[in-house]
Amino acid sequence: MKNLKSKLPLLTLLIGMGIVFVQSAFSPANPKRVSTYWRYNSTDPAQSQTGTNYTLITDPNAQECPSGDEVPCVLEAPESITTQTDLDTYLHSTFASPAAVNASPTAIRKKLGD
Repeated sequence: MKNLKSKLPLLTLLIGMGIVFVQSAFSPANPKRVSTYWRYNSTDPAQSQTGTNYTLITDPNAQECPSGDEVPCVLEAPESITTQTDLDTYLHSTFASPAAVNASPTAIRKKLGD
């Protein structure tokens, strides 16, 4: 019994480390965020909440955008948004107005030459 009492702290430490190791080995990986990107085809800030004014694109960095920052050049949306109708629904359910779309962090603005 005396021998067991002297080894109990070491045994407890080993069991604790084993639990930590097993838990970290099976923790879920951080899911990668996947988005769709939409090119805004109008220059009218009042129309930025209309899905038919956008074209689905694959590379937001390959887009040349006119100068200015009043309208989005490219809009980032969740991966489930794959049609203009989906985008229109998303824009109206997520943003209260076209101004809110224009000010959104998902509205990627780029100027020529940047």
